[in-house]
Amino acid sequence: MALIDLGEVRDDPEPAVRPRPGVPRPWRIALVLGLVLATLAGAAPAPGRASVTVPGRAGAEAFLVGDQLVVVGPRSGGVPGGRELTAYDLPDDGRAASPTLRARWRRTVPDAPRIWPMVAAAGVLLVTSNDGGREGVLTVALESATGRERWRQPGSPMLTEGGRVLLTVPGGEDGQSVRVVDPATGSVHWSVSGAPDRTDYRFAERGIDRLVWTSRSGRIEVRDADSGRMLADGPVHPGSSDADMGGQVVDDLLLAVRADPPMVTAYGLDRLDRRWTVDLPSVAYVTSCGTALLCSWEQAGGVRALDRATGRTVWHDPRWLAGFPVGDRLVATTSVSPVREDVVLLDLATGRELANLGSWNGLQTPVEGGPPIVSREIRDRGLLVAEFDVVRGRPRILDVLPGSYGDCRFYPELLLCQQLDGSFRLWWLPR
Repeated sequence: MALIDLGEVRDDPEPAVRPRPGVPRPWRIALVLGLVLATLAGAAPAPGRASVTVPGRAGAEAFLVGDQLVVVGPRSGGVPGGRELTAYDLPDDGRAASPTLRARWRRTVPDAPRIWPMVAAAGVLLVTSNDGGREGVLTVALESATGRERWRQPGSPMLTEGGRVLLTVPGGEDGQSVRVVDPATGSVHWSVSGAPDRTDYRFAERGIDRLVWTSRSGRIEVRDADSGRMLADGPVHPGSSDADMGGQVVDDLLLAVRADPPMVTAYGLDRLDRRWTVDLPSVAYVTSCGTALLCSWEQAGGVRALDRATGRTVWHDPRWLAGFPVGDRLVATTSVSPVREDVVLLDLATGRELANLGSWNGLQTPVEGGPPIVSREIRDRGLLVAEFDVVRGRPRILDVLPGSYGDCRFYPELLLCQQLDGSFRLWWLPR
């Protein structure tokens, strides 16, 4: 018998922390057992569950890109020289009938130990590999409809807000080189060689809209990603070495993080106007936490909520290792084991714990505005998939998928998992 600790399940629309007498954990487990078993019994099997199996072998990878599922793996029959890429068309609605996937095309792509997640743009698939050798990172653009190669160039790609492709090539003594190209043709729109030592980006709704280049001396250049136009140029912490200074872009702020002495200075991104400076030790990275706050995540664990306008610490909690905001809540995690983490729901404004959402193997940030999705293996039952209701402060079970799985990735209304034999299973999640 398997027991899932789903945390406290409340019917209140607004979860709250209520004083209550201490209850020994064995009794709390017994109280929740009946609810869990009843829920699982109703969730497996789900009526009308739709899924399809896609061929694959050990070492294969699969990606959902636009309206296609793309599988990359060893060539058939162990033929050397490249990897085989197969593109399948997704059905318009996997729930309408028994879904089937039709292979649209197959082709060989450069052999490499790692294929990066693919990007779709302007009728092409951008396939990026790293062979670790002379060519390094290479991007190949293939026609989505036919698989025909349009162009190939060195560098790793990211889409810009204007629909172009930014290719970054790590360099040696001369630093990086950056090119922005047309996705359909590969023609260069603008480029810079010998760029500074580190590149940071600001991500807008459809892609990158700002590049921030930082030199070892602390000089900063801010450019529009689509046009290459210089928006701001100036020194930040002059005299600092690259070893003790880092930078990060969070919305309209550029954050300069210095290790010795430990401090963070915020600048307006497009003018490099200084906003505030605060002493903050052990900063690993900073994220946006709603409209009014920033979250500073510490190297040894813990989060500090900062007032976005002043840098003042609003609250601090050493327990949480990672998290992301959903509305006025913060979904935060702390490790239980190498593969499992406890998930809690916090009030973003105060850091107060509102609900314990249980222990899970995987937590994915919301996709396209949807709720956070989680999963965990249930022995002898399969893979439990749930979403978090952050208003009520509790998980909602979507399904229990029979079988055992390796890596799983969530997409809007879809779950893609690799099975133990190397093949892939695509599920349409019930709603």
